[in-house]
Amino acid sequence: MGSIEPPTNAENGSLTFTAAVTGGAAQLSESTGAPAGENDVAKKRKASMLPLEVGTRVLCRWRDNKYHPVKVIERRKLPGSGANDYEYYVHYTEFNRRLDEWVKLEQLDLDSVETVVDEKVEDKVTSLKMTRHQKRKIDETHVEGHEELDAASLREHEEFTKVKNIATIELGRYEIETWYFSPFPTEYNDCVKLYFCEFCLNFMKRKEQLQRHMRKCDLKHPPGDEIYRCGTLSMFEVDGKKNKVYGQNLCYLAKLFLDHKTLYYDVDLFLFYVLCECDDRGCHMVGYFSKEKHSEESYNLACILTLPPYQRKGYGKFLIAFSYELSKKEGKVGTPERPLSDLGLLSYRGYWTRVLLDILKKHKGNISIKELSDMTAIKAEDILTTLQTLELIQYRKGQHVICADPKVLDRHLKAAGRGGLDVDVSKLIWTPYKEQS
Repeated sequence: MGSIEPPTNAENGSLTFTAAVTGGAAQLSESTGAPAGENDVAKKRKASMLPLEVGTRVLCRWRDNKYHPVKVIERRKLPGSGANDYEYYVHYTEFNRRLDEWVKLEQLDLDSVETVVDEKVEDKVTSLKMTRHQKRKIDETHVEGHEELDAASLREHEEFTKVKNIATIELGRYEIETWYFSPFPTEYNDCVKLYFCEFCLNFMKRKEQLQRHMRKCDLKHPPGDEIYRCGTLSMFEVDGKKNKVYGQNLCYLAKLFLDHKTLYYDVDLFLFYVLCECDDRGCHMVGYFSKEKHSEESYNLACILTLPPYQRKGYGKFLIAFSYELSKKEGKVGTPERPLSDLGLLSYRGYWTRVLLDILKKHKGNISIKELSDMTAIKAEDILTTLQTLELIQYRKGQHVICADPKVLDRHLKAAGRGGLDVDVSKLIWTPYKEQS
């Protein structure tokens, strides 16, 4: 239910490698990654491994200049090269799938090649080897869970989306490395980079096409109604039925950074709330969330994304808070669409904790779960599970009782972290969809 940016190279986020040289003896060979002067038997043994089969396990030098275990997901022959000259698409088994990438042969340590590994043993060993920092990175990069999938469906999903089809995009003044596969139309199959108009979200294969398009494109902000403006921040409501192409393009773009099972082509049923930073050049998309126009389950948010250049600035928390302000305007309680990923649950639990405990700190006397729900638009079940997780609720004489010791509340608030950017409700000018003609 959100996204966190991956570690990037200081220069451009791409892999860079250098071969160490000690007295001329450790110079790497281009064809096999073997030290110069290595005996012929070892060279022949390594050459016999090539090309590496899909499924091979091997160590690969990553952008931190250290070797990490990978699994070969796919391979492709280099044009105009020898019989064994391939590059390999690898998955770093310590990290999330969004860091999968194409690597050259010289980045692989052929001495570490494994072709058959017991999956359960390998997972256990990998888990033991990971540092706390690496575990945090994995937790942060787990964006969208697949808890609703059975094993066969999950395998089918991973097989279909296993190779990232677009490596980078250009959006406004940013060039952004993508994280996941997105099912763009077949005519874009041969593209590694796409150029997006940051206002209408049309995408093109070449920079020249984008430049021509920008001279003709009249938009300087997302289509739809501006419903919020506070300083340089604006929020636009885009109706998927009225702006179908924009809605579909937004889904294509979002899928590059969200590891979903599905991509909604039927955008008619959704409203998109697009957050922008505004300057004299226009309103530049920061992120968005979508919601169904009519949800029987009281969902007030279907999908949420903050684009990588704008992450860690409080925008994700702002989008969550904004979705609840809309629910208050509707006079309804709301909850995010399930299932939530681990990270999604963490983000929402942080929001619920801050909002509920802030009220409990200021409130004098007794307060019920229903009263809290009416005040915050948070669903009663979410309030109950949040307070139970914080051990602030007890069951006495057939009813739940909230135990709010001020010191305990302060400790939990501190642990929940900052709340991000505030939504100034006085700047929100909006009519719920059901009331629109």
